[in-house]
Amino acid sequence: MNSPEASAAGRIILAQALTPTAFAAFGDVIAPTPTRQGSTAINEGTAQRFDDLTQLDVDEHGGQACVAIFRTQDGTHVAPYALSMFERHLLGSQSFVPMALGRMLVVVAPGGAAPDEEAIQAFIVEPGQGVTLKRGVWHHPMITIGGADVLVIERRSAQVDCEVQCIKGRFVVTL
Repeated sequence: MNSPEASAAGRIILAQALTPTAFAAFGDVIAPTPTRQGSTAINEGTAQRFDDLTQLDVDEHGGQACVAIFRTQDGTHVAPYALSMFERHLLGSQSFVPMALGRMLVVVAPGGAAPDEEAIQAFIVEPGQGVTLKRGVWHHPMITIGGADVLVIERRSAQVDCEVQCIKGRFVVTL
């Protein structure tokens, strides 16, 4: 998926820190913060519970939530990360939460019938964070920084909900 010729790309996209404000157009950041509503002490005060960190949107046309783990091996994705295609899911949201010390990139673009290649953005999802992509958001297939297990919550249904578009430009993401 990524090749050594990535440095010959026409545009380099610098991955940015993931913040709720920077990511708001594309979805939610999943991360506990002391200021979040719904934070309560539980288990006799030995733990803090953070509720409503994201809203799943998977019920369209009889869809159900599916919880899965996607696993990548070290070396699966190599920096700089060459972009090849974007996909979107018109019937449901997708949530990605790297497990343990896993890290990943989420590469997104606004757009209608096709991703807007002039507005591609990349965010680094650090340990302790996750994202929910709103339905219809153009995004590159999952890229992990090193090998990782990633918890994924998405829509499952008999109807396939994945539209793929190859991109015309040459782009790489750097950290």
